[in-house]
Amino acid sequence: MNKATLSKYQAIALSSSSYLPVMFWFYPSVAVHYALLDAQWAVLAVVLIGVWVNWMHGKFNDRFPNMTGADPAILLFGKPLGKLIVISYMPVYILFVALSLYFTISLMKYFFPHTPRYILGAAMMLVSWRGAWCGIETLGRTAAIVHPLTFAGIIAAFTAILFQAKHPMIPLTMASPKATAIATYHLLPLYLGVDLILILSPYYAHKNKVSVWYPVYGSIASAIIVLLVFFSIVMNLGWSPVERLAYPVQVVIQLIRMRGFLVERLGIVIIILSVAFTTLFISNHIWGISTTIARIFGQSDHKFKPFTFFTAPCVYTISMIVQSTVEARSLVYNILTPVTWLLVVIIPTVKLVTSYVRNIRTDDREEGPKQIKQPSRRYRRLQRRAKGRV
Repeated sequence: MNKATLSKYQAIALSSSSYLPVMFWFYPSVAVHYALLDAQWAVLAVVLIGVWVNWMHGKFNDRFPNMTGADPAILLFGKPLGKLIVISYMPVYILFVALSLYFTISLMKYFFPHTPRYILGAAMMLVSWRGAWCGIETLGRTAAIVHPLTFAGIIAAFTAILFQAKHPMIPLTMASPKATAIATYHLLPLYLGVDLILILSPYYAHKNKVSVWYPVYGSIASAIIVLLVFFSIVMNLGWSPVERLAYPVQVVIQLIRMRGFLVERLGIVIIILSVAFTTLFISNHIWGISTTIARIFGQSDHKFKPFTFFTAPCVYTISMIVQSTVEARSLVYNILTPVTWLLVVIIPTVKLVTSYVRNIRTDDREEGPKQIKQPSRRYRRLQRRAKGRV
């Protein structure tokens, strides 16, 4: 497989299908629980942070366009410290993907109550592993189809749900900045998966002042989804029910029947699209984790396949060990939340600043000699005529 095999559209689709699933189905209840009537400001704050983090990752990729995952950290901080930093990502992301799988299985149980969890999980894991095994080109083509379908379906459904709202009142003032900040802190795991963008760097063409925005485009689309879903939920269910429901997004889909729509039950369509999206999401991260492990052991990033036999079983096993929604959400709040701020915000910021301070980069486009514009043919002809007259 050659480098730079992803198109612009595939790179955007892959990067923006790498986050959201671990909290998507219950993040409105988290926002309302911690911020109450200021929840909308916490959601707005976290999506803005998500856009900024994606821009920062795109900027970092443009400084190291031919390096993947572990390599820039080792180049910036030296081999021992760089590898230690990268190794610290591995257990976090395995837990992150495992919990995403757990929440998806829990939702599927509503529709397949007599199917054991381990069967649903094994089916999703097998498809996800196969997608990761096929490599980045296959994932890019799949993301280019699944990502827009999922987002279009969710936008259409929740726009219709929003117009059926029975509780239209949304406070326009912020009562407690402190509560808003606490809620924002707990919502950031929505964006834990953005670090996959760093692994994609050598697989798409880096164009001056253009490719830095690829991750941002996807994050803006995701921000629209997050805000739309939140307002649809709150304006239909009200503030108190949102806080008490385990999965308010799934509940509002079940409660509201779409009259005159193309399908009789829109909820199952959204669930199907979301399961497809989550399967792609898990495939992306199995590939990303396996590729990073390969680089830690000094292997080419093309030789990731053997490491999927470690990554996929770990993800599946942890998802089966978790026994309840309370336990899963506790893991998100107590482990993933603080670690997200470290891995997604602090460490990438330190790496980007360090690369500027130490002037380290593998792309010299901005530092190369400026191109001198050559005079036009007409100008040269006029110059010769002027010299002849003299």
